[in-house]
Amino acid sequence: MSIRALTHENNENCVPRIKNSHSSRHRAFGTDITNVMFTSKSENQDSKDPLYLGEYANDIYNYLHQTETIYLPRPGYMTIQESINEKMRSILIDWLVEVHHKFKLVEETLFLTVNIVDRYLEKTQVIRENLQLVGVSSMLIACKYEEIYAPEIKDFVYITDSAYTAEQVLETENNILRCLCFNLTTPSTFRFLQRYARVCEIDEYAFNFARYLIELALVEYKFLKYKPSNIAASAMYLTQKILKNCSRSLSEQTTNTDAEIRVCAKDLALVLQRAENFTLQAVRKKFMHQKYFEVAKLQVKI
Repeated sequence: MSIRALTHENNENCVPRIKNSHSSRHRAFGTDITNVMFTSKSENQDSKDPLYLGEYANDIYNYLHQTETIYLPRPGYMTIQESINEKMRSILIDWLVEVHHKFKLVEETLFLTVNIVDRYLEKTQVIRENLQLVGVSSMLIACKYEEIYAPEIKDFVYITDSAYTAEQVLETENNILRCLCFNLTTPSTFRFLQRYARVCEIDEYAFNFARYLIELALVEYKFLKYKPSNIAASAMYLTQKILKNCSRSLSEQTTNTDAEIRVCAKDLALVLQRAENFTLQAVRKKFMHQKYFEVAKLQVKI
């Protein structure tokens, strides 16, 4: 189903549903390999496994902290848009979460997609009828960047119920890449969360709960004011508090102050509290699955 009609003012609170793609039922475009993080339980073991790049881990993440703000959208950019607003953006991102889940794409693809959408909307006026087109074109770009086997253009046309043609998707892809000067390499909240999870030695349930928090934040426009590392650190902090997890501290791994983490964690807590009754349910439904340990079913009192 197309969400173009749902982005009109009188339908902002509708939840768009996506059509089951024939291709997504028969093959997975990507494989989520994040659980490989938990095959070893201590930092000291990282140096024995080349997958973890233990010898270079600190240098890599120091560099990611230094560069994380280079390609971030400007908070408050929506003021330049005349035809769309924050609620329409939230509807689009919620729908993209569903598409991402249906296509079984790797986690990084979702975060890069949202980054591309926001950076493009920051610089270009988009009419409401083309907002979904920007979304699928951004996901196409992210898939080509992150996935081993990316979905084909016809899959994205199909998932929009043929609201757009393949030519329109390609043209928009070209416009987005030119607008962003082909700069796509940027560290995501998920990448920082992976590092923090290993440092804190949390279990898979806690990691998936933290993933739930950072994906809830993706849908919320107001979280653009926080750096990716801040959201990841705040998600870890809140996860430890809620699950009463006595894991290791992040103090030596994050560049964010305690005050910055607590402020962001407070906003995350508010989003988590209203998740059950929130109009947009794609993230919550995703994390109700057994694959994610059904963390969205946890009854939280904050």
